[in-house]
Amino acid sequence: MTPEVPTFRVEAVGRFPLQLDGLIVIAEQRGLRSLLIEVLRQISDNLQSKPREWGDPYKNYRGLNAVGFGKAILPSRIRVEYAVHNTEPLVWVSSIRPLIGSPFV
Repeated sequence: MTPEVPTFRVEAVGRFPLQLDGLIVIAEQRGLRSLLIEVLRQISDNLQSKPREWGDPYKNYRGLNAVGFGKAILPSRIRVEYAVHNTEPLVWVSSIRPLIGSPFV
């Protein structure tokens, strides 16, 4: 038997929804829809299965009992920022934005 992989609940907070809407518009305008779908699939899969191992920790949110992480996805050069609760299987995605050199800039 293979061990069951824990599934984290992922919630969008802060600027993330508006930033994602902007990336979708750019993707449609520039013919980058398939690239954005792949990036979003990669983000979703990793945040649901292994958010603590996938990103780089950079901030301690003591009030939330969580750690903030960031991850740049290549070759799209999109950065996603999120926090993972320390004891509950919960992830808050707060930001998704293109970096310098991204086809989405």
